[in-house]
Amino acid sequence: MTRAGAPALALAIVTAAGAAVFEVRPFLAVFHTWVFAVLALLVGLLLLAQGIASVRARTRAEGFAALGALGGALLAGSMVVAAFLVGPPHVVQGVPGQFYPVGPGAAISYPEVSAQRLAANDAPSEVAVSAGAGRARLGPDQEVRLGAYVFTARLTPIAYVAARSAKGLPMTVTQPNGATFVSPYLLFPLQRGAQHIDAFAVPALHRTVQVVYYSGLPERGITTPFVLLQVAEENGGVVSQGVTISGKPYRARGVTLTFALGKYPVVSVASAPAPIPFFAGLLMLGAGLVGYFSVGLRRPPTR
Repeated sequence: MTRAGAPALALAIVTAAGAAVFEVRPFLAVFHTWVFAVLALLVGLLLLAQGIASVRARTRAEGFAALGALGGALLAGSMVVAAFLVGPPHVVQGVPGQFYPVGPGAAISYPEVSAQRLAANDAPSEVAVSAGAGRARLGPDQEVRLGAYVFTARLTPIAYVAARSAKGLPMTVTQPNGATFVSPYLLFPLQRGAQHIDAFAVPALHRTVQVVYYSGLPERGITTPFVLLQVAEENGGVVSQGVTISGKPYRARGVTLTFALGKYPVVSVASAPAPIPFFAGLLMLGAGLVGYFSVGLRRPPTR
């Protein structure tokens, strides 16, 4: 095995540069691919082997090079762990009141909100995030780092839907493709331009409903949020299409739907090299570089 020296330090510097970019831009998809993780693993194993081979250094310069190589190996290892910790960066949509685990020891707690608060535009804008012993509040357009976890949040449309029969009886709303199967909250996970799209069912009345949310149409002077509705029979044809705003009942062939429209936080999560191995690796590499070059500068010239 090749012992540590200038080539090992050069490779460790490249590794540190990659780890630094990973730390600054954790949501870049390239850092969460198999190719990147395998490459980082191979580099880390090579640096580790060179560092171990030079633990009993023949010279002081080789000892410092070994320290730098081990620092690079630590940085590479932190990148490998971060690449797989939460998988690719992704959005975690949770309904109000839901506690959502996102990885080992990490979770998001979404705050509860009533239809009345949504209708009054008084919905909470922060969520609680945790990882290990760390706890934090996360607001819109903020970034919070807890260990190797990175959280960001933004406000997105939400609707509370109340369904009633023709006789005024409350009906259960289900969402087979939603974050929670039985829930009155629509989170509109699909977006096409200005359209936010969701769907739900009212099983007792054999109805399915497609919903498209608009925050308004400024070009037409409309600033009030509204939804377009398409009500259909279960496994059947469309029975009604129309538009409604927050708080205004919409009646369609045996079902009355009332929506409370508002904004609610949604969280994106990614992972980055954990602070302790990241800074420890940089410190080891820095010390190795300083020592290696200081020894070289003190070396008497060869005659």
